Amino acid sequence: MTAASPRILLIDDDADLRQMYTLILGKAGVELDTAEDGITGLAKARRGGYDLILLDLLMPNLDGIGFLKGLKEEGPKTPNGPIVALSNAGYDVVAKEARTLGATGFLLKADLLPKDLVREVQRYAAKA
Repeated sequence: MTAASPRILLIDDDADLRQMYTLILGKAGVELDTAEDGITGLAKARRGGYDLILLDLLMPNLDGIGFLKGLKEEGPKTPNGPIVALSNAGYDVVAKEARTLGATGFLLKADLLPKDLVREVQRYAAKA
């Protein structure tokens, strides 16, 4: 984690989840940027400079796998930290493909209590 507040990009199509994560992580001193789909998220990730990217795997327009492929094809201007895939279901095949394409972790959204979310974000952001 950087000396300043970690800068995190959350890419998820669920507006309620984005709002909840913004509140939880904001209280923990995290600077959170959000994107409502993979297309918007990819544009932000290509600018770079994030300590961590939290990426939903199932989204309209461009899903998490498409995002990872797009980022691999055209990388960020400024390096990003780890990418952690998020899902509400344990899709082993999709999670494995996400790891193959560069995701360093996988978290089940349904299992994340606020304290767990903060702990996991701090753990992964520390690897940036």
